[in-house]
Amino acid sequence: MRRLGLTVGWLLGLVAVGLMGVGIAARLSPRPASVVIRRRFDRNGTERLAATARFVPPHVASVLDVPYRQGDRDARLDVHRSTTPGPARPTIVWVHGGAWLSGSKDLIANYLRVLAGDGSAVVGIGYSIAPRATYPTQALQVLDALAFLTEHADELGIDARRLVLAGDSAGAQIAAQVVGMVTNPAYAAMIGARPRITPDQIVGTVLFCGVFDMSLARGLRGRDRWFVDSVMRSFTGTTAYLDDPRFDGISVVGHVTADFPRTLVSCGSADIALGHSLSLVAELERLGVPHETLFFADDHEPPVGHEFQLLLGTDAGQEALSTIHRFVADLPGS
Repeated sequence: MRRLGLTVGWLLGLVAVGLMGVGIAARLSPRPASVVIRRRFDRNGTERLAATARFVPPHVASVLDVPYRQGDRDARLDVHRSTTPGPARPTIVWVHGGAWLSGSKDLIANYLRVLAGDGSAVVGIGYSIAPRATYPTQALQVLDALAFLTEHADELGIDARRLVLAGDSAGAQIAAQVVGMVTNPAYAAMIGARPRITPDQIVGTVLFCGVFDMSLARGLRGRDRWFVDSVMRSFTGTTAYLDDPRFDGISVVGHVTADFPRTLVSCGSADIALGHSLSLVAELERLGVPHETLFFADDHEPPVGHEFQLLLGTDAGQEALSTIHRFVADLPGS
């Protein structure tokens, strides 16, 4: 009996040491938390990819994994196009979400094929994820992708004179930041970016469940604050992201100008990111930027959560899809 007690005590000691080691590792490096978050997000993405397959129309063709940045293994894009003749539509360039540390263009490929079914060429942009690549790498990659699309528009079969920059979650932040840099030279200079496309090429912006105002993180507590701090540590490389001026540019609301293009902003009513969308809409209203919104009542059943637009089997997901199609069709030149 005494031997059993010693054995149990020894095992509990090992567990305690192991947990202590995990805790120390988490304090020393962003990787432990980022791995846990990435696995969960990618698992959700894989499930959504499969669930969306049944909505993909048969008349959409895809060109996959086109390299857009020399020497960058992550810099690849997909082009999805309808094979059915129809009215000319702007090109939608979509930046995937995943908290900057997960996700991929591949996991939303079926959703982008569904979008392309209405006649727009839809481009999915791949980029490097954190913590291997930190801010502002992702936005600079997307800027290069837009330049590549402009230079190779004819061979890709897209209209680079009319681009709609779109994104979800972290991808919405990247998309909004890129549009902000293209339309606001001071913002681009602050980031150290040199856009190679012109503001008139971007005719619209579509932003779902995005993060645009990092000042809102100061009011978070508990699990929500742990999650945001873990993600931002991976994305920025520091726990002082709220006070370090190097990261002011992450908050797009502070750098939007009246030259920002017509914008569609949407977020679920049960989404932790809702305040960010409301903050951006308030700034667009203040500046007189034409915009539309898609929001839901607090008591909507079922609750409308993060990335709801990807759930095409729900009423909210279908409403988002039809809203995007109408918004793009109503843009100048469509």
